[in-house]
Amino acid sequence: MTLMEQIQANFLEMYTMDYQFGIYDKNGMKSLVAQGFLSPENYQKIVGEAYANTTTQAQ
Repeated sequence: MTLMEQIQANFLEMYTMDYQFGIYDKNGMKSLVAQGFLSPENYQKIVGEAYANTTTQAQ
């Protein structure tokens, strides 16, 4: 496992625990994806449902 893969695995574990302990809810996890801290694939692993970008732009 490369260093980058290990770092990503560590962050996945950390965000999983944060979600389980209630530090982040689904909206918080979506925010992490939108900011680029969490991949949509890892969001699905943690939350149990596919990530759907529900952000809409005001016109």
